[in-house]
Amino acid sequence: MQRAQHLSNSTEGCSAAAATAWSPRRRAAWRLLAAALVTGGAVLASAPGQVVRADGSAYVLADVECDTAHDGVLDLTLVNDRTDQVAVFVVTDVHSSATASYTVPALSATAVTYTGLSDGVVVAPVAIDGADATVSKPVHCDAPVVDVLPAPQRAVAGSPVLPATGSASGGLLTGGVLVAAGMVASLLARRRYT
Repeated sequence: MQRAQHLSNSTEGCSAAAATAWSPRRRAAWRLLAAALVTGGAVLASAPGQVVRADGSAYVLADVECDTAHDGVLDLTLVNDRTDQVAVFVVTDVHSSATASYTVPALSATAVTYTGLSDGVVVAPVAIDGADATVSKPVHCDAPVVDVLPAPQRAVAGSPVLPATGSASGGLLTGGVLVAAGMVASLLARRRYT
């Protein structure tokens, strides 16, 4: 009992000594960690392009599909995720140089569609509040070309003949035996359970 109490006292003494011995190191480690966090936070806050504004942003979503005539269809979705400001999109027609202006209210979207596009890369110049947001998408809608080959010519003329397998009477005999055995088994099973 005294030995157990002695061990307990010596363990407490060791832990107190260890805490006292490690405390300057721990303080230095905490100071280093805090300095790294402050420095890292300053680097992240000053990184260009990583700032997320509280009011959201405006952007363009683009998708290319194919219609039944194998022409391309470009779907533009003009999105305004801002909470309190309209976004003005100026879109240049992909078939001509005509421009159209779309004012999209806050937290809204507008769809613009161009049809009849041939294969290649379609470029749709778009500006959002004067900033360039041009869309470029590949179009692959042409129908695949399938070569139709003529039927192969037969080497031997005449009507085809299927090979003969087995004999006509052997199959009939085997079938009859199997049916008779099934009938006998069925009758025996009825007598056993009634």
